Amino acid sequence: MRWIRAVLAFAVFASTVTLAVPASSVEVDSTYVEGTDRQAFLFNPLEVNRIDLTMTPADETSLRNDPRTYYPATLKLTTSLGATANYQVGVHIKGGWGSYRSLDEKTGFKIKVDYSVKGQTVFGLKKITLNNMVQDASMLHEAVSYRLFRAMRVAAPRVGYANVYFNGINYGLHSNIETYDKPMLSRWFPNGTDHLLEGAYGVEVGPGMEVDEGSATELADVTELRDLNNSLSGKAWFDAIQARVDLNEMIMNWAVEHYIMHWDGYTRGWPNNYYIHKARGGLFTMHPWGTDQTWVWWNPLVDDGATMMTRCIQYEPCHQLYQTALGEILIKLPSLALPNMVDKIWTKISASVNSDPRKPYSYQDSINSKNSTKAVMNSRYQELLSSNGVRNSSALTVGYPLNGYTVGGTIRPKLTMTGDGTMSYWRVEGFGVCVVDPISGAVVIQNSGICRIAAQISQTANFHSSMKIVRLSIPKLASRISVARYSSLQIGRSITFRTITDSIGTVTMKLKSGRCRVSGKTVRALASSGKCIIQVSVAGDDNYLKATKYYSITLRR
Repeated sequence: MRWIRAVLAFAVFASTVTLAVPASSVEVDSTYVEGTDRQAFLFNPLEVNRIDLTMTPADETSLRNDPRTYYPATLKLTTSLGATANYQVGVHIKGGWGSYRSLDEKTGFKIKVDYSVKGQTVFGLKKITLNNMVQDASMLHEAVSYRLFRAMRVAAPRVGYANVYFNGINYGLHSNIETYDKPMLSRWFPNGTDHLLEGAYGVEVGPGMEVDEGSATELADVTELRDLNNSLSGKAWFDAIQARVDLNEMIMNWAVEHYIMHWDGYTRGWPNNYYIHKARGGLFTMHPWGTDQTWVWWNPLVDDGATMMTRCIQYEPCHQLYQTALGEILIKLPSLALPNMVDKIWTKISASVNSDPRKPYSYQDSINSKNSTKAVMNSRYQELLSSNGVRNSSALTVGYPLNGYTVGGTIRPKLTMTGDGTMSYWRVEGFGVCVVDPISGAVVIQNSGICRIAAQISQTANFHSSMKIVRLSIPKLASRISVARYSSLQIGRSITFRTITDSIGTVTMKLKSGRCRVSGKTVRALASSGKCIIQVSVAGDDNYLKATKYYSITLRR
């Protein structure tokens, strides 16, 4: 077990913070703390902090009447180690159809940290999401579910806990869910964000999603995604969609959703509780939300539902990749020891669960739900183990040269693989930039731009399928210049050069040496012997660099 001392955890506290207990006397179990950012310690599921929210009577009345609007409040954060800090923030009530509760019940809260003070953060956090967990008697599902997503390389929230008080009244234990915003996304996507969109109940991927980050009017990218999903299927969908989304990541998101029985997420029935994110200049990814009702309602490990999941399952090469994702989850699960995580968290939160005055279930219900969650985890693992068969994971790495490109030149893949399936290649982006041989993977360079190549090894009785995508950035290349050959030219006669170039730039010619006259593309011989050297140049354009070649013409009588 990894331990860190409180004095390290709180070295970043501002001068307004006071410590109620000597920091050196307290140790923190950081087994499940991920990241080294300032706010990481707030998402420790083995610690319960305290958050006090205070509003004036007038603002509380306004919040009751208009619960989805932020109103000013004071937030006091008291960590489990005794440190306190005060912030002027904005607060509104959160929750959907199933989880929404009024201020007379166990309310969930959304906090906007810079509502009153521009640029203010809570240890780097701009928003705080406090879920009331009224649909999860165990109060554990979010913490363990999101950990599995993150372990499978799907960007998902970290989770901590806090006892929440509103105007001095104990509202009970809440999960502190890391909010999808710029501080969170920067950990996963350091190059930045073009778009972050949130999907509500029944809203498929498309411009109908709520825009959380990025332009709310420039939605051509997500509109195109919707149109492809609605108009294409099979191989046409599979090929087209990979130029827009990180399909391996999305498939993993869908596989984890199915494994944890997330009936209220994207993949099953009506889509709900999901985000899509587009990295700056990159691809769309999908991310989970609302995982409180997991590990309860049994569902098949493989079925369809929402549009993208259905398109994938109905096309066999994509279906194989989904099976591969399930196989990767199976391999990862023993090291995560999720049932043990349930026990460790319960040990830390059980006292707060017991004393929670507003939970809509009994403490015994919570104990039963915790025990049921562990039992379901164990049975689900056995189910996945049985369904996985005897297949092993295949390993696939594909590389192409990163330079030395020429127009018309061919580059070939360097391939290492474990598995006995058949290799296939296809271009997923770069029409007019590259052409790919589907069997050998050889790429012929046609132009500058982005060329994205997919390579997949098929599933067999012994191995899972695997797919890798290689992105080639082809720089501007020198244009080719082709000129009809003229071996000799008689004195007094003229010839007009016929040129073919890749660049659409202006072609110019001039005399470098010899007794000739050059006008435009016409060359006239002024002598009956010797040679003329003609320089032929083409200007660059958006795709090609300028280029120059020299041609020799023998003069004769």
